[in-house]
Amino acid sequence: MQSLKIRTGATRPTPSVCLGDDLALTRPLLSKEETVELLSSCGSLGPDPSSRHFAKRTKSIAYVMCIEGQWFQLRADFFSQPEQYNDFSGGYKRFYRELPGDFLGCKATQKILTVFRKTYQLPEKELILVQVQTSHLNHENIDQCLTGQGIHSDGADRAMLVCLQRDNVTHAENAIYGDLQGKRPVLNPFILSEGHGLLWQDNQAFHHVAPAQLADPQRSGSRTVLIAHYPAFHYLVGKPNPNNTLGTNEVSAHRRLRLQP
Repeated sequence: MQSLKIRTGATRPTPSVCLGDDLALTRPLLSKEETVELLSSCGSLGPDPSSRHFAKRTKSIAYVMCIEGQWFQLRADFFSQPEQYNDFSGGYKRFYRELPGDFLGCKATQKILTVFRKTYQLPEKELILVQVQTSHLNHENIDQCLTGQGIHSDGADRAMLVCLQRDNVTHAENAIYGDLQGKRPVLNPFILSEGHGLLWQDNQAFHHVAPAQLADPQRSGSRTVLIAHYPAFHYLVGKPNPNNTLGTNEVSAHRRLRLQP
């Protein structure tokens, strides 16, 4: 279904830092005020049932596309990531709360989506999956994986990750690798600051997020990020992306959520 609202937005991308033959690049995307505005537009994030197996996480999603400079939202509250890219939580339909209309109406949201499109010259009328998720950290789960996957590809062609919030959190470094074992670094581990983005070619390199630590062990912490993936139609039907054949690290059968009752 089409969304009931049309949103527009345009921005000129800031100069980027290119690394690893353009497989990955980092850049500042949002001011502090814009970051707060975008975070507020997301509303209350919904539960992420799969995160009971790793660091607690809340998440909301949206499928969006640009048509003649205007942004539309496709109403869908799930995605199905093929198991070829995620042996842990792939291979079944996962349901999430949809991001509200205010999200796509937010100028900061429009800004980073436009940067994503222009950086990779993504065509119009193509679907992009956007996820906003918060990892909730305390002294009991700080050593747990933030994604449940380790080094991985998400099964897209292009991807973007924007840090929206880090509260009482250290570490949680991002990295890009040329292999599933992490022996061929493309972008060495680094901390993504609030308002900064990481963009990479998801069908040519692997992504990793290290466990987080608490700056003050006596308080809980949280880290919120926005993730965008193109293309996204295959996430609706659960089919592999023919442009991404990178594969995944295997997990033991008892950890595969698609096999759980």
